[in-house]
Amino acid sequence: MKNAYLLKHIYFHWILASFFYINPLCLLAQQTKRPMIWVKESEKSAILQKIKNNQWAKDYYSAFANRVQPELDNYFKEPNRYLSQLPFDNILQKPEQIPPFKTILNTDKDANAKRNKLQHFLKNAIDCGVLYYLTDDENYAQYATSVFYTFIKSMLQIKPSEVPFNGGWIYQDDHLREARELGAQIPIIYDFIYPYLENGGKAYNFITQKQELVSAVDAEQVFKIYIDLALNRGIIDANWPVLESPSLVCNILALDKEQERLDYLTYYLKKNTPHQDALLKVAKVYKEGGNWPESINYSTAVTELTTYLMTLLTKVYPHLHLGIKYPEVLNAITVPYYLTYPNNNQNIIFGDSHRDFHIPFNNLEQAYILGQLEKSTAITKQFGSIIKSAIEDSTYNRSKLMARSYVAHPYFDEPLKLLWYSSNIEGDSRVYDKPVTNELPFAGILLQRNLSTTNNYKDALMSFVGGGAFVHGHASGMNMELFGQGYVLGSKGGRGEYGTEIHENYYRLFASHNTVIVNGASQGGGEWVNLAINRVKKIAIEPKLNEVPVSVNYSFITTGFLDDKGDSAEATQERTMGIIRTSPTTGFYVDVFKSKSTLPNQYHDYIYHNIGDQLDFKTNDKNFTLTTDELRYQGSAAKVWKQNASYRNPGWHYFTKVETSGLYEKKMNALFTANSLEKQDVKMKLFIPESKGREYTKVMAPPSTESGKIYANQLTPTLVIRQNGEAWDKPFVVVYESFFGDKFEGSIQSVDNILQNGIFKGLIVNSIVNNRPIKQLIIIQSKDDDLFEDKNLHLNLKGRYAVVTLDENAALTELYIGSGSNFSFQKWVFRTFDNIPSSISTSMHNKLSINKSATKWEIKTPENYKVEKKIINHQP
Repeated sequence: MKNAYLLKHIYFHWILASFFYINPLCLLAQQTKRPMIWVKESEKSAILQKIKNNQWAKDYYSAFANRVQPELDNYFKEPNRYLSQLPFDNILQKPEQIPPFKTILNTDKDANAKRNKLQHFLKNAIDCGVLYYLTDDENYAQYATSVFYTFIKSMLQIKPSEVPFNGGWIYQDDHLREARELGAQIPIIYDFIYPYLENGGKAYNFITQKQELVSAVDAEQVFKIYIDLALNRGIIDANWPVLESPSLVCNILALDKEQERLDYLTYYLKKNTPHQDALLKVAKVYKEGGNWPESINYSTAVTELTTYLMTLLTKVYPHLHLGIKYPEVLNAITVPYYLTYPNNNQNIIFGDSHRDFHIPFNNLEQAYILGQLEKSTAITKQFGSIIKSAIEDSTYNRSKLMARSYVAHPYFDEPLKLLWYSSNIEGDSRVYDKPVTNELPFAGILLQRNLSTTNNYKDALMSFVGGGAFVHGHASGMNMELFGQGYVLGSKGGRGEYGTEIHENYYRLFASHNTVIVNGASQGGGEWVNLAINRVKKIAIEPKLNEVPVSVNYSFITTGFLDDKGDSAEATQERTMGIIRTSPTTGFYVDVFKSKSTLPNQYHDYIYHNIGDQLDFKTNDKNFTLTTDELRYQGSAAKVWKQNASYRNPGWHYFTKVETSGLYEKKMNALFTANSLEKQDVKMKLFIPESKGREYTKVMAPPSTESGKIYANQLTPTLVIRQNGEAWDKPFVVVYESFFGDKFEGSIQSVDNILQNGIFKGLIVNSIVNNRPIKQLIIIQSKDDDLFEDKNLHLNLKGRYAVVTLDENAALTELYIGSGSNFSFQKWVFRTFDNIPSSISTSMHNKLSINKSATKWEIKTPENYKVEKKIINHQP
């Protein structure tokens, strides 16, 4: 492989014998006019005009310059003291030489302090390099040059790790992090200070206390070591190569010779190595799946960094046309927005995801710039509209300088506001509505949301079901989350610190999810760190993905899952989640989870976590009692744990304060209460119809770490329902209603099963809405051609899912068929024209009102109802 292993034997600058004939204090002849990585000299005039003529840029520039000024002042006041603050290993210092840095291991107690200090100096140096470029003030150049010189002189005394898996240089066991925090920054400083060096500018050596020339030989050696580390460390088929790419690309562009840069760039653009994936491979993943297939915070970072490098390289080499070649990368920028809850600041979480959502304005701006570089109206229109809309509704302030951050991320977003951002954004301002249903295919995720006409997100409903195998994925089973009263109340467990016992043996396993565990044995297996599960599959959905629903009040999703990892679960599962809105401020969720195993003596455990303070069972039955049973879930605690390989499945040995009912087959209500989210208690009430073979247990699970500051460190009240025997004909059926609970205790009064020949067919939900009683029959079947008949009500349905709403006089007031072809109730008849399952929503008062239908329906009405058309098309 040409160039990829060039540095295998030249890690130490003192063994570069081929360079000894060159004066180390002299700069090599430069073939390229610098700066050239982020900007060129020819762009300066336009940037200065932008700052002068636009208030947002003027304000940002002022804040940007003011932030670095104290650093500049401290440096010039006491340069020796200032530079000596860096984390040097003074024990290894040689006479008259800048000492080497202390190498950093992730296990070091002071690792973060040392890393943050290094980042702090590099970020200040970049800022000063940018300001030198804009102002020609050599004070900025002198600061940046001295920092750069101190770094390379210190680093070149250290031998990089030779460990092929993530071996680094200063961060000896973490090149992945070092590439982002150090490697990507150092060549940018060099690019900006080069004109100063070319004109004889020198660096201050705080050991000799002299001004000294900077050696281009030393600089290029640093760049090539970082190139080599990126190409020959770490893993592929994950986010690692992309996270390392800003270091790879920027160090390549810092090299002296144009042909050498072009040769190396092929390893970013096209050629893969055993330790590094090229852009061509990365973009193919986006094209095939629509997004980067990892947990959401990781996929967001991959998209951001890839967009950054596509824009950077298209600026440097316009003929590459990376924005035109790979539009699928840009399209993925907005994916996380459409996975947010109605409060707009939280995402669904899966795998190692974080909950908090922030609109990626830097990424949007870079995409807009790339569109301008490509002269693509489609790209600029797409992203210009988003940015302009956010500016106009005050969601986005371009003039704001963010606080200095030390997260593991390349530093480019802040300085590029000055250098890259367009003076003005062109585009149409608009509202970006989120669809009722959406999916994330690689994670098996399907979601549904229902926003209220009150426009108050606390009245909104949203849930998702999903699970799959992907990098940073968890063995979740068919997991779900529920949103209520403005919060994600039904939340998965979250995540712990990587490598810890609780992260590996609880947060990544079934027990930390709202799922069903089969025979106490559900687990992941194979692929990424032996946690893979089968992907949750879509069986039925209304409305169809990203389409307009037939009703503003109803939706449903049915999914399927095969729990067959290991050899003791062997289960087939099916889950139907429905949202039912009964008024602008009330509504509920229906969850029907079917599960059956091929093994004898099967049992199934339905788990639901709800953030808050307590869980209470609500029953007037004096025979219902709870018994402490701390050993109930402890069998998995003795299993072998090998990090990232074998686990203590299913993870429920972390459950504490275990209290169980034993066998209890009557209907049950359960109430979760959160005392600290609002002034009023926030409650989630569960209605569970009677079922043979049931046991109820309440436990305290580990904290739901992504639940917000209040509950992120508190134990999570959790319900476990056990079904002894199969749970297919006797599925887990739970109706969830959330509400503020000081006075209002919810609209639902009772929930009962609908059974046919002993098999579950649906629910009867009695509610009081706006002081009037309503009865809703929710028919839930497994197939579109399944038949349901209630002779007492004269009700028939051929279909999978329907909601029939009756008033206090048992008169039909509303009908929603999510998937079906034939329905009759008393003298009402609805059938599809072609007998193919479809959906329809109607309201009945003095006359029939067709809200919407997906296909043609033939309708027969009672005599006292008027309807203009017997054949209803898809347009009402």
